[in-house]
Amino acid sequence: MKKEDRPARYIKERKGYFSEAQVDRTKKESKKMSQRIRKEMSSKKVRAKAMSYFDDVMEYGGPRVAELEKFKKGGGKVVGTMCVMVPSELTYAAGARSIRLCSGYYECVHPANELLGDAGLCPMVKSTLGSEMVGANPITDLVDLVVTPATCDGKMKLAEILEDWVDVHIMNLPRVKTGDTTSKTWLAEIEFLKSRLEALTGRSIGKKDIIEQIELYNSAQEVYRDLLEHRKGRRVSITGQDAMLVAQASQMDDVRRWTKKVRELVLELDMMEREGRFVGEEGGARILLAGSPMIYPNFKIPSIVEDSGGTIITDELCTGIRLMSDPIVLESRTMRGVMEAIAEKYFYPCSCPCFTPNDERINRIKMSIKAFGAEGVVFHSLRGCHLNNLEATKIELELKSAGIPMLKLESEYDEGDVEQVRTRVEAFVEMLRARR
Repeated sequence: MKKEDRPARYIKERKGYFSEAQVDRTKKESKKMSQRIRKEMSSKKVRAKAMSYFDDVMEYGGPRVAELEKFKKGGGKVVGTMCVMVPSELTYAAGARSIRLCSGYYECVHPANELLGDAGLCPMVKSTLGSEMVGANPITDLVDLVVTPATCDGKMKLAEILEDWVDVHIMNLPRVKTGDTTSKTWLAEIEFLKSRLEALTGRSIGKKDIIEQIELYNSAQEVYRDLLEHRKGRRVSITGQDAMLVAQASQMDDVRRWTKKVRELVLELDMMEREGRFVGEEGGARILLAGSPMIYPNFKIPSIVEDSGGTIITDELCTGIRLMSDPIVLESRTMRGVMEAIAEKYFYPCSCPCFTPNDERINRIKMSIKAFGAEGVVFHSLRGCHLNNLEATKIELELKSAGIPMLKLESEYDEGDVEQVRTRVEAFVEMLRARR
């Protein structure tokens, strides 16, 4: 159904709701932000040349947009997702393409503010909505179906509002991981998603199709784990920002090509280390970054950390390492066994703060601190991200009992608080150095 023909719950008269000047400004400012962040990241004194490919993938209006436009002209379907819990294996098995829709653009917050008028709502939710409302991101116009699990109140209502513009499939996510009904409920959701994707593409998803995609994604994860090895040494050859950029590109790019490009990057990092070429300051404080999603190009927090003498050697983010963690284990190759394996992978290891109990998260943080030699944790919450704010208290208490310092930051989407955040991060980095 065309956007203009869709029944509307929120905006009854779309035509003229936003002025042409506001639409143009939102698009121009978003493109400028993308160009600026790319320039800042690519201008680092030491940076692998192979990173330019991932810059292209994530570029505003970049070559991936043209590629997907060509795919759609050939009759292909594009599925937009807003969570790491949506199985890309099923989307690709259906012959569709999957892209992440969450927006990291500052300017896109403003159109959503005009509709919602809620200063306390998660700015990532508002940016994603604003991007769709004014067509600010070229890739959002390519989407035929949005799939989102109801992980938090903000994303649940965002999905409802987005139905004014595009077909939306909301996955009913059990919030309690214990009990007999939990696994059955989530498996039923995965099976229903499979049928929805089949209806979208007109293609039946066979067992062989799914297994092929599972093996492909497991191979991609294996290559990304090779990249992570380059973040464990005393000196590292890739910044935390670049590692996050590579991970997020996996949700925008063709996964087979992404895997090939990550292999090339890993080989270059090997060479850089043999030549003694490393990023960041020698003796930089080793930081684990955790908290709310950080969507490119909104890399404000990691940029401040790494410009302030910190080295982000690992993270616990659904927009970082968690994107390429936890391979699917096929204990049975029956269709039932394959679907159960997908359901388990996309549920039980997930450490999203929407779950209770959520012991996986603190366990992951502690394991990563040990594996990567982190000296401290920077935990960032977007303003309005109540779940992460609540989790931060529990995590800080756990880390304190283990003698691991944690800095909790809360910020908005724009750069108005950059210097305030920088002052706190610099003090934290100096404290970590003094503890040695």
